[in-house]
Amino acid sequence: MASGATKAAANIGMIVAKRPEKPGSAGRVVELKTNFIAVSTEFKYPKVHYYSFEVSDAKKKKAGRKDSQKVFEQMKKNQKFGAKALPVFDGGQVYSISQLDIGHRKETRSHSVKIPVDADGSGREKDLKVEVKYQGEIDLSPIGDYVKEKSTSAWDGNIQSSLTVLNAFANNKVRLSFLSVGRKAIFPPPRDNRPIFLPGGIEMKQGFYQSVRPGWGRLTINVDICATTFYPAGPIIDLIPKIIKTKFDRHEKTRDELRRGLDRREIDTLNRFFRGVMIFVTHRSDNRKPKHKVSYLDSQPADQAKFKQGNKEITIAQYFKETYKQTLQFGRLPCIVVIKPDKTKVFFPLEVCEICPGQRYEDKLSDDARREMVQKTAIKPWERFDRIETAIKDIFRHQRDENLRSIGMNVDPEFIKVKGRVIQPPRLTNGTEIVPDGGRWDLRKFIKCPRLHNWSVIVFENRNYAPLEMVKNAIRQLVSSLSERGMDVYPDPPIEYGNPQGGYDKSLLLAAQKARITRDRPAQLIICVIQKKVLGASGIHAIIKRICGTQLGVISQCIVANNMKGQNPSRWRQICGNISLKINGKLGGKNCVLADRELNFGTNKPYMVFGADVFHPGREEKGRPSVAAVCASVDKTVTRYVGRHSMNQKIKNEIIENLEGMAVELLNQFQRENNILPFQIVFYRDGVAEGQFQHVVQKEVEALKRAFSRVYGEKGEKGQKPQLTFIIVQKRHHAR
Repeated sequence: MASGATKAAANIGMIVAKRPEKPGSAGRVVELKTNFIAVSTEFKYPKVHYYSFEVSDAKKKKAGRKDSQKVFEQMKKNQKFGAKALPVFDGGQVYSISQLDIGHRKETRSHSVKIPVDADGSGREKDLKVEVKYQGEIDLSPIGDYVKEKSTSAWDGNIQSSLTVLNAFANNKVRLSFLSVGRKAIFPPPRDNRPIFLPGGIEMKQGFYQSVRPGWGRLTINVDICATTFYPAGPIIDLIPKIIKTKFDRHEKTRDELRRGLDRREIDTLNRFFRGVMIFVTHRSDNRKPKHKVSYLDSQPADQAKFKQGNKEITIAQYFKETYKQTLQFGRLPCIVVIKPDKTKVFFPLEVCEICPGQRYEDKLSDDARREMVQKTAIKPWERFDRIETAIKDIFRHQRDENLRSIGMNVDPEFIKVKGRVIQPPRLTNGTEIVPDGGRWDLRKFIKCPRLHNWSVIVFENRNYAPLEMVKNAIRQLVSSLSERGMDVYPDPPIEYGNPQGGYDKSLLLAAQKARITRDRPAQLIICVIQKKVLGASGIHAIIKRICGTQLGVISQCIVANNMKGQNPSRWRQICGNISLKINGKLGGKNCVLADRELNFGTNKPYMVFGADVFHPGREEKGRPSVAAVCASVDKTVTRYVGRHSMNQKIKNEIIENLEGMAVELLNQFQRENNILPFQIVFYRDGVAEGQFQHVVQKEVEALKRAFSRVYGEKGEKGQKPQLTFIIVQKRHHAR
């Protein structure tokens, strides 16, 4: 039976590419060890029963995933599914190799389940209701057919469903044993039990990821390391020093210093950090530790903030002393405020609050935190494989997994070794044929150079650190590098100094004005000498790009001042060579092109290459639209590209909503540049999840076909619309 994806493709006149009958044969063979382990070829690909599993509270509000998981485990523990049943739960569906003891197939079975407090005593008991209903069978044989060595099956929805089921069985046990994120990532406690903190008091946890994947002749399991960020668990008083510490003052405040209180900046920092975080309190005499969601941090300290109790006013500190017989040790610190559903406010001193464990930190990381996270997660390949091997043997332990045994899946714990192939590099030309060696080639001449006359240099650095003579010498070397490669360059651009601490828009405007050496032509380029390339939107590099690109309409090239120093002239010459490549490309030149034989794709007719993606805003930018971007080649050598972008109207929509309009503009641009429309189009689409293949292909191919009709006309140029190859590109981040 045809799959949903195949049907969708057929409906729009597309053919889904089938899997090759055998691996590729081009290139030099190399032996590789992978982070994949093999599922036994004796696996029978059985049929699996699946059930809906809907949990709600007394008000019929749908329960969260954590509570749903607890309900499932409670029912399994109490043998509500049957004494010998081994069902698994992926957060949405329940799967089992045998039918569960829930009554008639068409019947919805309801259960009331009481969830106890958490193991640490926090939270409260909950009475929840669950409805379980049989939905049918999922046949795993389609993926068995897909992995056969000589199979030519196409990827479809049945294969995706099979993988979802298999991953539920593979990950169920470890997800219950350790802190988990999503359905495939787990985070065991660190060996030394010491948390890893990033700037800003954020905790970074390192863990493991596993996913069942189709292989060649068998199923495989991909196992890798991973890392993500969490709010640190524990007493808030102990965490405050790490949260308020800045890059300018690395000192962590002691408890005695905290007793003296916090300044306004520190309170604002804590307020941003704690807003929306789940905490539990530890001051109650009945040992209950109810959980609360932080609304905000009060501006007044606990020994000054007052409220009415009867006919008198009393401070929070006095209330705790009288009610709980607890003298606050940190009375000068503000209180956490929790706003109840009835709008009443409850104040908790910081010293009686602890952050609940297992909460993801999903806000945007600061530049410092992101940089430190990259440093802490960068490891050598051999170390990565050692960690993965340890996890396979000590954490995943597939041979002892009763869920895998229930479906007859045996797993070999040894890494799969494969034959990789080093492909012959494509030949290039800049007038002379070039053969890259190890991904490198020496480019002494550009194939096409523009004339660079209107340009300037602005130095965002102290004159003592970057003196004028040093900058002049460095620019002379850059001019020499550009000239050697064939560019006609004005040799003595004006050099200005700007404030490295701010006022960049005024400095760059001045540089653009100074760059107009030929007054009847606009500025072409501004060289910006900066202290260092700080990443992130707040760094000077991003600010310069934003001002030059969106306000001034001038191309910019940043250079780190330290690279200009004359201690190592040969290194600066090498840097100048790399910068020359960038400048020539930015100005519309061509550094080199593919050799003619590499451009022969079975036709000598003009073709066009597209690339497209959708960028979704982060959690801290809630409500903002997704941005869709499309770029396309507009020359016959596929080296010059133009781009278009648009805002999607629907929040978090993966479909490029205005693809038709952007494609029309790009096709018209190609025609203006070449006096002909392309006969073939290759469209590369990034960022599509496996479960969205069908939807994205159908909607976006339809949009492209409408664009073709508008540009080519109903009959097409010479009676022929272009041939379209639509390729979804996926990055295998976890494959090593």
